[in-house]
Amino acid sequence: MQINIQTKNFTVLEIKGRVVGQDALILKTMLEEHIQQLEAQGGAPTLIFNMAGVQTMDSAGLGGLITTSTQIRQSGGRTSLVNVNKGIKRMLIRTNLNSLFDFPKNLAEAIASSF
Repeated sequence: MQINIQTKNFTVLEIKGRVVGQDALILKTMLEEHIQQLEAQGGAPTLIFNMAGVQTMDSAGLGGLITTSTQIRQSGGRTSLVNVNKGIKRMLIRTNLNSLFDFPKNLAEAIASSF
């Protein structure tokens, strides 16, 4: 799994690979630390997950996204998922968790909506 982070008025997290097992737990820990930094800066954090490179995700990975979205919402922010593969999106819909996230058409739309 590979993670790239860019921060401006928003944070774009580019995730690549398999978000399963131990890698999912590492992602969750990294996201918790990043959210704490954003909250310390003040304002409502906006996270955009570019998931074009995510091959697969298990329940641990899904749990990390849910925890992150919940924390961001409590701070008044938003979480967007972009370029989500059909399998992951289907899993979110089946579990009725798709309402926790925005699903912009592309990265440019997600960035534009963060301003």
